[in-house]
Amino acid sequence: MIVAGALAVMFGTMCNAASADTPKRGAHWMKDGKYGFFFHYLPEGKDFQKQIDSFDVEAFASQIETTGAAWVYMTLGQNSGWYCSPNATYEKYLGCAPNEKCSKRDLPMEVARALAKRHIRFCLYLPSRAPQRDAHAMEALGDVNEQQPAPQQFTHRWSEVIKEWSLRYKGLVSGWWYDGSYNTVGWDDLNQPYSWKTWAAAARAGNKNSLLAFNPGTDLRKAFTALCAEQDYTAGEQNDWAATPAKFPAPQGVQWQVLTFLGTSWASPDGPKQTDEELITAVKEITSQGGAVTMDVHVDMDGKIYPPALAQLQALRKAIRGQ
Repeated sequence: MIVAGALAVMFGTMCNAASADTPKRGAHWMKDGKYGFFFHYLPEGKDFQKQIDSFDVEAFASQIETTGAAWVYMTLGQNSGWYCSPNATYEKYLGCAPNEKCSKRDLPMEVARALAKRHIRFCLYLPSRAPQRDAHAMEALGDVNEQQPAPQQFTHRWSEVIKEWSLRYKGLVSGWWYDGSYNTVGWDDLNQPYSWKTWAAAARAGNKNSLLAFNPGTDLRKAFTALCAEQDYTAGEQNDWAATPAKFPAPQGVQWQVLTFLGTSWASPDGPKQTDEELITAVKEITSQGGAVTMDVHVDMDGKIYPPALAQLQALRKAIRGQ
């Protein structure tokens, strides 16, 4: 069995091997890998722990391998206040019992290890702000509505929560995608005690080469920009395939990446909304210009990928990888 330390060294070495024309932390792996997989995994409520325990990691990783995806993004949590990974710092601030809001099973660790054995990178998703549907968590973390500037206390506490995850996963995590970075006033002043720098340092505490993206939304005038100097690739959230690097180039030194969904909406168990040929054409157009594509697909609580989407990604693999 490959241990976490060995995997961390392997991925750390890959990150350090950046080409001369790739600044910052080696975003070349995203460009070279061409496309990846994204899934929303958001268990909550009374069956929270049982749902997480039902996830078949090896079956999931084997399915991913057949898609040719070079990386996988997994949500740690979103707006409910529940997380599919242990985090004592988060539960300390909430004043709740251990594993009351965070899982006992470290599912991301298991998924990351299974993917690493298959040479597939693992990345994590988190909102930029406290879970907006959990009033207690927002108050405990010192946050306000995500459309308002982030208070200093929140940035401090959220960075500590993120740091615990980063130190746990180390080099197993190659990147982070932060959602809901709508109001940046609370982070833009780098002279404040807590800013973009604090947040980025926390995310990279376990792997200095972790790539970061901060999502300002789907507006094409913003989606392919960089919100701060700590950003390594574009958040690129889109509901269709209208954007290409030629039309909306990223700032110099930032990897162009688009994130969209194969179903009719995010995590939707339907579709695909386009034919195999349409998907292949879109991915080839973007990657031929040096861009990268990440595709959101529905995954059941037990780790099964939505079959029609899985079949389409397997067709994409044949077209792009020749396998």
